[in-house]
Amino acid sequence: MYQNNIKDLPRLKRSNYENIFNVYTDENNRYFYNILQTVVVPQNLPEGFYEEYNVTHGDTWPFISYKVYNNPNIWWIIVDTNNIINPTQLPEPGSTLKILKMEYVKLILNKITLE
Repeated sequence: MYQNNIKDLPRLKRSNYENIFNVYTDENNRYFYNILQTVVVPQNLPEGFYEEYNVTHGDTWPFISYKVYNNPNIWWIIVDTNNIINPTQLPEPGSTLKILKMEYVKLILNKITLE
């Protein structure tokens, strides 16, 4: 079950990373996420699925997400698309990132929030 389906928990925005995780309860009725769930963006997507973004000094994952999607909460899609293992590490200025086109981001968000 997802967090937004549990009346006792606060509602999350559709784009929040936490929406990809199922929520369970333990023997004391405390909620926890199954953090083993993930979304995988294929690494061999044709060029038409994404655009390129050149990282500048001061960029963070949420800031890039805001600049390209007008939403800082979907930073995790950028990180996954670029096979970033440690999202706590800032993007390297001068590097080039693949940015999924919004039409494909919407498909991902719909898939994870409708299941």
